[in-house]
This record gives sequence, structure tokens and C-alpha cells, in this order.
Amino acid sequence: MNSKFLIFLCLFMIQGCDDDSSEKELQTTINLIKKNRSIWLASGIESYTFTYFSSMNDCPSANPFPPVEITVVNGSILSIYVLEFDQFQDVENTHYSTIRQMFENMLENVGDIKGTPSFDGSFGYPKSYNTDLSDAECDGNSVVVSSFI
Repeated sequence: MNSKFLIFLCLFMIQGCDDDSSEKELQTTINLIKKNRSIWLASGIESYTFTYFSSMNDCPSANPFPPVEITVVNGSILSIYVLEFDQFQDVENTHYSTIRQMFENMLENVGDIKGTPSFDGSFGYPKSYNTDLSDAECDGNSVVVSSFI
């Protein structure tokens, strides 16, 4: 009887350690995002262009969205250009965001971020990160920001 209790106690303690580890990882990710957001905000950059590429990272049958070039002027998206189709997209009805909004989205959904996001060493903007809402397929996303000007 005592051995069953000891096994249960050990398993309970191990599970508790995993929770602490997850909390530490979450806090580390939050701190990393906030640190780089501070670098970004301190740069004062309000007008810029970057290429945004997003693909579903857990959906083998899905085709990735084509990369877009996003131009931001005075903190607002001015244009979204779909490189593959050589055409502009409607700015009003879009799910794309500015770098500042990207940081807000990352912090609001930090529990869905998988792995460690990467950030630009000079300006702090997100260079890449992965999200996954659950163990189900087709609810994860990989984001890559490149060609920042």
C-alpha cells in the first residue's frame, strides 16, 4: 500500500515540475517579446516596408499564402502588394498588421507561440515565430518577416 502511495506522490511531483517549467518558458517568451518591443518602439520607426510570409505549419495539405509586401506610413498600413500575383490587396479588409500590431498580437496570444521567436538584432522587429492553437491539424501558423526597409 505504501509503495503505491509513493509512486503516486512521485508522479504528482514530476507533473508539478512540468507546470513550473512551462510557466518559466512562457515568462521567458513574454520577456523576450517585451524586450524587443521596447527596442522597436525606441527606434521611433513609423514608416517602413517589409515582406510578410505566413504558412500553416501543421497542415501538410494546405498551400502557403503568397508573400506580401506591406508598406506602413506613419504607423498605418498604406499598401499590401501580393508579389506572386503582381497586384495590390484592399487595405481596409485585411488581416495583416504593422510591426507594432504584431507585437500586440504576440503578447495577447503568447500561450499559442511554439518555440522561441526570433527578432532583428538592430531594430527588434519579429523576424519569425510559430503558433499552434492545439494538437489538432491546420491551426498552426509560421510567420516570417524579411526584406525590412
